[in-house]
Amino acid sequence: MGARERFVQVILGFEGERMMKNQGEAIKRQLNIKSGYILSARDIVVQGGEGMDGRLTYTHAIYERFLDMKRKGKSRGKRRKIHNRFIFGAYASIAKRLMYGFTEDVATRYRSAADNLK
Repeated sequence: MGARERFVQVILGFEGERMMKNQGEAIKRQLNIKSGYILSARDIVVQGGEGMDGRLTYTHAIYERFLDMKRKGKSRGKRRKIHNRFIFGAYASIAKRLMYGFTEDVATRYRSAADNLK
């Protein structure tokens, strides 16, 4: 696995875990959780390897999206921001870090880390 693939894996893993932590805190704060399924059904998987840059897969309870769209209280009430806000925030952060974060210095650091493992 090259330096670029390793960099992509690290970024995806870090941003995925950050999103899970921040979203979990928002869910606990905004919802009256009874069974805990909405928190326990969430999962992040980072895939990658030779010939594949990387893939971040987020699995969640389907009704998480509906809770995000549903309004609290009356029809003009505020919405719970527990899904889209975190998904698109993580997407924007991943895109920015992948576009501008892989410099020559970072590449040499990942290459030297791979040489030390051999």
